Amino acid sequence: MNILYFVDERGDSPVREFIDELPLDEQAKIHAYIDELRKQGHNLRRPLADYVKDGIYELRPKANRLFYFFFLKENIVFVHAIKKKTNEIPEKDITLSLKRKKFIEEYQANIIKEENYED
Repeated sequence: MNILYFVDERGDSPVREFIDELPLDEQAKIHAYIDELRKQGHNLRRPLADYVKDGIYELRPKANRLFYFFFLKENIVFVHAIKKKTNEIPEKDITLSLKRKKFIEEYQANIIKEENYED
């Protein structure tokens, strides 16, 4: 599966920036989870990943949450990321993830491939 990242109107990738700002051990954990997601796709389950709603899933490395959806069969698109501080995912984060998912699905734009990302 291909790993893609949402890119905003300024050309920034909020998820990649989130990852880059984390300590190296947390970055390594996230990349290990992403590799597992690439291998297992829809079959990846708790505790590594979970379904949120309306086609949005969460990758769950420690307290970090990376929200993604499956796009055009072979693509996983990361649209949002947070440091989880409570048991519930804040509704504003789910809403933002859904908004970005809808935009990408409608326009098939505002995404960048993982191989363009330098760790």
